[in-house]
Amino acid sequence: MAAELRVGPRALRGTMPWLLRTGLKQVESLLDVAMRNAKVAPHDLAYEMDDEHLTWSELVATTSRLAHVLAAAGVKRGDVVALLAENSPFYIAAVLGISRVGATAALINTNLRGRPLSHAVEVSKAKVVLVSHTLETGLRDCEAVCRSLDRILVFDDNPYAGLLANTTTTAYPPARVRSDDDFIYIYTSGTTGLPKPCRVSHSRAILAGAGFAPLMYEFQPGDKLYCVLPLYHANGLLLGAASTMISRVPMAIRKSFSASAFWDDVHRYKATAILYIGELCRYLVNSPPHPKELPNPIRVAVGNGLRPDIWPRFKARFGIDTVREFYGATEAPGFIANVSGREGSVGRVPLGGLAGWMRLAQYDVALDQHLPDSRGFCIPCGPNEVGELLIRVPKLSTGGLAYRGYTDAQATAKKLLSNVFRKGDQYFRSGDLLRRDEDGFYYFVDRIGDTFRWKGENVSTAEVADVITHNDGIDEATIIGVPVPNMEGQAGLAAVVPSGDFDPERFWRAVSDLPAFAQPRFVRVMGGLAKTGTFKIQKNDLRNQGVDPAVVTDPLYVRTNAGYERLTEERWTDVKEGRLKL
Repeated sequence: MAAELRVGPRALRGTMPWLLRTGLKQVESLLDVAMRNAKVAPHDLAYEMDDEHLTWSELVATTSRLAHVLAAAGVKRGDVVALLAENSPFYIAAVLGISRVGATAALINTNLRGRPLSHAVEVSKAKVVLVSHTLETGLRDCEAVCRSLDRILVFDDNPYAGLLANTTTTAYPPARVRSDDDFIYIYTSGTTGLPKPCRVSHSRAILAGAGFAPLMYEFQPGDKLYCVLPLYHANGLLLGAASTMISRVPMAIRKSFSASAFWDDVHRYKATAILYIGELCRYLVNSPPHPKELPNPIRVAVGNGLRPDIWPRFKARFGIDTVREFYGATEAPGFIANVSGREGSVGRVPLGGLAGWMRLAQYDVALDQHLPDSRGFCIPCGPNEVGELLIRVPKLSTGGLAYRGYTDAQATAKKLLSNVFRKGDQYFRSGDLLRRDEDGFYYFVDRIGDTFRWKGENVSTAEVADVITHNDGIDEATIIGVPVPNMEGQAGLAAVVPSGDFDPERFWRAVSDLPAFAQPRFVRVMGGLAKTGTFKIQKNDLRNQGVDPAVVTDPLYVRTNAGYERLTEERWTDVKEGRLKL
């Protein structure tokens, strides 16, 4: 509790100016922040990765040069530019450069291929794509999408010598944007299937960074954040890059996570803070000892999804005293933060829950519905009761706290519940089951229904099932996430009803267009799928039985690097003991 009393007022003081600005509809964007940093500290380091370094003045100059390129390609205020690229300092400059012409950046997941990639670009309504040369082939394979685009702008490992080589150095005048204009689209998977663009306004991006910097990191002079998370996700871009931008603290970036290189990078960059997901911490804890893991300069680790059993081992092994977990969703009108460091908890809502800002509603998993009281309202959970987390939607139409949802109005509406605890209220559905203890601390329990998390990514069961059932050899399929011993998250299990004999090689080809993280790790071949009286597939029994060959009598298969092979008890032991990598 002492940490909350210490950090809370400081965080409020740090966030209040931004709240006032956005509430008064003052024009404020991350580009404005970067330009202010360039005036105050032009030669200070902003972002770096390997040999690529951008000072604040260089960052702003790059946004100007890219804005000239985009304008020449026909991009104007109100347009959307799809950005498909790996982590780099240029990625951040690209997002701000797109903003500089008044356009919105649609941040495309680099793991997408085929139909999901086509969908992500199409649904953004982008006419121009900015793509790295390493991902260009995958994009051009989507012929229908390419035909709908006006321009594909490709850059290589040195965009300054290629894409930007012949641009003018004359400053491009920043477009006048409103704080409520869409800044970026961040894609999220959900019950509707294919990735959905979540709308993030300029004010929302500002408040994310302004809230996290003082509350979670407590940045001080001399700090540096090390980020290996993808910048196309909210964690990497908003809670990483935006937080450091607002605090004028440098950030070191890596293209992707490497357990073997992690501590070398921490020392090389002199990082004092890291941004994690639970899977990253698990990998580090289970990795062989590294000569540079102790002592190390890390004073604070911030992230989400850290398992309770990994938490104390992570702190003890690497000597990191301060670990701050949070819970949130890109589109949600709020988040929970654990500044107290209570192990296993995602945090608590201060001031007694801020008058019902976040509440848990009793939920029947088997019936897939909230339990109603005698008046038809949801029943609030008591201490240590598990229920769905609901977040109140503020009666605001503008500002960083307003609920904006997705580009699709129907998808936006599906995430909202009205007349929940009393007539006239409205809440955002998290889709997650949590519990709250007697002290008000929340703990994550499980996902509801049609999504699960694997390898740090949300997997849409509807999307995966749709791809599988397009296979002529499969009559019916359903997807669930199942726990695997000593693994973070849930592995995908495809329960399939084949039209004849199951062909594992054919199934392998059928799912190859899915991102690697979404491809089912296990397959259960069945004669039919049990359904409820309302014709919903009964997933609970499948989830409870899991994939243990000693329990499941149906044929089971496991995904390897070579394809799908029969899951025997011996191979299941290999999975549990880590000899067979999933």
